[in-house]
Amino acid sequence: MADEKDERELADNAPVEDAPEAFPGSCGCDCDCSGACADCAAPPEEPDPLDVLAGALAASEKERVLYKDQLLRARAEFDNYRKRVARDAEQLRRTAAQDLLRDLLAVADNLERALEHAGVSDDGGVAEGVRMVLRQMQDLMASRGVAGIPAAGEAFDPNLHEALAMQPSDDCPAGMVLVEFLKGYTLDGAVLRPAKVVVSSGPAEAADTPPAGDASAETQETNN
Repeated sequence: MADEKDERELADNAPVEDAPEAFPGSCGCDCDCSGACADCAAPPEEPDPLDVLAGALAASEKERVLYKDQLLRARAEFDNYRKRVARDAEQLRRTAAQDLLRDLLAVADNLERALEHAGVSDDGGVAEGVRMVLRQMQDLMASRGVAGIPAAGEAFDPNLHEALAMQPSDDCPAGMVLVEFLKGYTLDGAVLRPAKVVVSSGPAEAADTPPAGDASAETQETNN
């Protein structure tokens, strides 16, 4: 009996061993998830600095090409705008000059007519003064690009001449300017005022002679 009692006391007084620890999973944690959970997943790999630099360089190159294209387009648009403004300003200047010069041409015409009639006057001083004013005006217009249009003795050109009438002439071939009634002018090559002229229709006999067919018909009627 005493032996049994001693054994029970020894069993009761024996130290209690701790429970064995759980077998860790393959990922090294205690949850046995085999690395499937977020806590046990392997950390992401660090990107290669060279790859990051290459990507940034490629993006910068695309931006450079885009900005260069936008710059070239803007420069071309501005250059076209500058040319258009300059062209409009020049056209406005030419239009204003044309209006003024047309008025001056009327004054020059009157001065020329005054000189033509001054020949019958005994006052040569007045004629010389008018001649000086006319010469000064002509020099001024020439400095502004105004030039006279050749007319008398020239071939009739509808772009430069305005025909007022046709007149037969034995000395001037048909289609030639016979008389200049009003002088014409150009401004920088463009017609400012056409010359008003009389055009020759050729010799009077040629103009009055009927065609050969008509002459033959008249001869036959006479014979009949």
